[in-house]
Amino acid sequence: MERHQELKRLGFFGILKESVKLVFSHKKLFTQISLALLIPISIILEVKILTAILFSFNMFKNRDEPEDLTVFIIPQYSTLNISYIASFKWVAFWLLSEITYLILLLVLSILSTVTIAFTTASIYKSKETTTFKKAAAAVPKLWKPVLITFLLVFAVTFAYDYILGPVLGLILRLLFFKKFAVLKIVIGVILTVLYIVVFVYITLIWHVGTVVSALENDIYGAKAIIKGRNLLKGKMKASVAVFVVLLTLSAGIDTAFVLVVVYETIRIWAVRIGVGILLVLLKLLMVLLGLVAQTVIYFVCKSYHDETFENLDDADDQKVPIDVQYEKLPV
Repeated sequence: MERHQELKRLGFFGILKESVKLVFSHKKLFTQISLALLIPISIILEVKILTAILFSFNMFKNRDEPEDLTVFIIPQYSTLNISYIASFKWVAFWLLSEITYLILLLVLSILSTVTIAFTTASIYKSKETTTFKKAAAAVPKLWKPVLITFLLVFAVTFAYDYILGPVLGLILRLLFFKKFAVLKIVIGVILTVLYIVVFVYITLIWHVGTVVSALENDIYGAKAIIKGRNLLKGKMKASVAVFVVLLTLSAGIDTAFVLVVVYETIRIWAVRIGVGILLVLLKLLMVLLGLVAQTVIYFVCKSYHDETFENLDDADDQKVPIDVQYEKLPV
C-alpha cells in the first residue's frame, strides 16, 4: 500500500528519478541485461546511422559529400526524383539492410522489453531480489503476446510514417514552392508540430501497451493498446514529458555520433574512436532508461487508478511467476 501511494504521487521528475534509482540500485542485474541485450541494440542503432549515410552516398547522383540522414527522413520521400538514383544495386543493398535491421531490432526489442518489464515488476512486487536467470526464464512465457502488440503498432507506425509522412512533405514543398511567406511558415510549423505530437503519442501508447502485454494475462494486441491508453489517462502529460526528454537526449547522441564519427569533426582518429565508443555507451544508457521508464510509467498509472499489483500468486499455471493482480484497492 505504501508503494502504491509513493508511485501514485510521481510526476515528470519523480518518474525520471525513480527510473534512474531502479537502474543504479540494481546495477549488477541491469548490467547483465545490458551486456546480453542492450549493447547489441545500441550498436545496431548506431550502425544503422552509418549505413544510411553510406547507402545515400552510393545511391544518388551528384553527391559530393555523404548525404545526411534527411535522405531517409520521411518528408524527403515526397521530393525524391527517381532520376537522382545512380545505382539500383545499392538500392537493393539498402532494402536488404533495412529488412535485416528491422528484424534484428524487433527480436532484440521484444527480448529487452520482456526482460526489463519482468525485472522491474519483480523489484516492485517481491522483497526478494530477482536475478537475470529468473528474468531470462520468463521470456519464453511472455514473448508471444508482446510480439503481437509490437507488430500491430509497427503496422500503424509504418502507415503513419510512410503514408502521412510523404503527404506532409509534399504539403510543405507546395507551401514553400514560390514565396517564403510568413503565413506559409506558420502553417508549416503547425503541421510539423502536429505530426511530431501524434508520433510521440503513438510511441508512448505503444511502449505502455507492450508492458501491458508482458505483465497482464491474456491482454495483447489491440486490447493491450486500449488498456495502455486508458491507464495513461491522468498521467498523460508527465508520461509524454518523460518520453520527449528521453527521445531528445537520444537524438542528441545520434547527432553527436554523426558529427564525430562520420563528418570527422575530431581529426585525431584515436580520440574519434574513443568518443564514438562513449556515445554508444550513452546510447545504451538511454535505451535502458527508456525501457525502465516505460515500466515505471505503467506502475505509476496503475497506482493512479488504484489498481493493486502486490498480491502474489505463485501458481504454476499463471503467465509469470509473480502474477500481476488487477483488483481495485479497498477504500
